[in-house]
Amino acid sequence: MTIDVLNDLLSKHINLSVSLDNLDNLDDHAIEKISEILSIPKSNLIKNEEVPSFIFNSKKQIEETKRPIRRGGIHYYNYYTLPSPKGYVAPVLIDILCPKNKMPVLNNGHLEPAITVSLGPNDIYARFAKKINKNTFVKFRVNPDPKTNWIIGSNYYEPSYCLHTYSRATNGPGKILSYTTKSYIEGLFGNKLNENSFNYLKKNLNLKKPNRSFLYQDITNKGYDLNYIHKKTKINKKKLENYFKDHKTKLDLKEITKICNIINSNPSDYLDKKFKEDPVGKYYYDYKDSIKTIRNFKSYEVASIACSARDPDLSGYFVKVDNRTKKIVTDIIDSNCSHYLVTKGNVKFFSKDKKKFNNINMNEGDSVWVASFTEHGFSGSGALIKISDGQNFNYLEKIDLNNTYNLKMTLARGRKDKINWGYDTKK
Repeated sequence: MTIDVLNDLLSKHINLSVSLDNLDNLDDHAIEKISEILSIPKSNLIKNEEVPSFIFNSKKQIEETKRPIRRGGIHYYNYYTLPSPKGYVAPVLIDILCPKNKMPVLNNGHLEPAITVSLGPNDIYARFAKKINKNTFVKFRVNPDPKTNWIIGSNYYEPSYCLHTYSRATNGPGKILSYTTKSYIEGLFGNKLNENSFNYLKKNLNLKKPNRSFLYQDITNKGYDLNYIHKKTKINKKKLENYFKDHKTKLDLKEITKICNIINSNPSDYLDKKFKEDPVGKYYYDYKDSIKTIRNFKSYEVASIACSARDPDLSGYFVKVDNRTKKIVTDIIDSNCSHYLVTKGNVKFFSKDKKKFNNINMNEGDSVWVASFTEHGFSGSGALIKISDGQNFNYLEKIDLNNTYNLKMTLARGRKDKINWGYDTKK
């Protein structure tokens, strides 16, 4: 498609010649007709607002988002939303109201993975299955030690569709931060694959070792079969066949690399993986586990929060701020966007946007969202929880950039590129 051809097709519908210079002036009718001709969604043509460098919400603003949830015939939770850009999955604060003498009612789980942190002021119970055992009914503890209680409480990583619910462990109130992030496979469960394609995927996928299914598919996608792979790699043919049929047969890195060298693929995509998790898929981190990870980082003390290699972008840490300097502090810059929640004391948030510096006084209960690659930092005396995800810049995009030819040129040209393919040039 060229601009000339597009204008010929549009001439029956609009009285305007479209060019790369007047795209911003097109009305809804013109955009509608262009989307029909190009067979793409109208939303793909609309310019979106640029994501800000940060979004700050005070405790009062967060409390104004309060909404009650009823379950099991009682007022079960109160939900509050933390600041996030438009269209992003936002983390929530949840008041735990189910009394300790009532078995908490399980929810149905959700596709999006999450990290959850106990905020106190009291312990709560967390339930993860119908059958109760040490893995499925856990006391979610709050740190009582005044020397380390900037590490406020226990936390855990939660995989897709992990059933979960909470109740109080005392007569006093409890609260959690639930950081649910976007699922990158959500599109596969929508309309990206038709019903026939999805059913084939579901039927033929190795559910315990899906990487093996994808390697076999990559081999066949490129017109190879196992007999050819056997002859070229000298790997025993029966071993190859068994590797793709069962879970016991193994290929080492050298053998997988030989296969990938033939089909010109990346061997690291197809290695067997192991994850830190219990029988229900969660990775629980008691506050004492976090205390063991205390370390100096930049001008702060930090301690780890539970995370999983299943979701490389989803991670976090507790932050202790003890720096009363009057200077601007912008010593943090991350590839992931981050949410910060002030849990103790008072801190000053600094950020740098181009050449402009911003600063905001933050008190307990205030929160700020910070965009990827934004210089920022904190001074004062207090504590925060920081949790990051990949909604602004994710690990899949990092892999794509890693694979990009002539990255310097692509970065220079790719931002809001309006250069056409050159077919309109008349010589």
